[in-house]
Amino acid sequence: MRKLLTLMLVVFAASVSSTVFAGTPINQSELPKAAQTFIAKYFADDQVRKAEKDNGYRGVEYEVDFVSGAEVEFKSDGDWKEVKAARGNSVPSAIVPFAIAKYVDSNFKGLTIVEIARKRGGYEVELSNGTELKLTQDAKPMQPRQGGKGHRR
Repeated sequence: MRKLLTLMLVVFAASVSSTVFAGTPINQSELPKAAQTFIAKYFADDQVRKAEKDNGYRGVEYEVDFVSGAEVEFKSDGDWKEVKAARGNSVPSAIVPFAIAKYVDSNFKGLTIVEIARKRGGYEVELSNGTELKLTQDAKPMQPRQGGKGHRR
């Protein structure tokens, strides 16, 4: 009986949290102007399949899924946060910082960037072979953040 009650509580909590954190469908015209401009510039040949507005703990964010399979997440101001290319494609080269593009070209010949995300202190990049890189804007490896549990001085 106790296991059944525990299981029911877990299922209830999961359904409530998925409802709370699920995005609200919106029209493309409801995206911030900067996001609309980004889509028009870099995904002009693709169609928006779904656009959502998420009210998360970090504020409002937007997610756009394209018919091709590409996905873009935007911050509340419309700046891109993360870009995933459609299968078999690469992210738009113009959004990749020059130093990172050069680093990838020099050190990973023949591979392309299929995903890029802006993170605190730099970028996370995924290459076409699955390799993941964490680099600063000038293509230096990002240092692990200090602090948290287990950190001693």
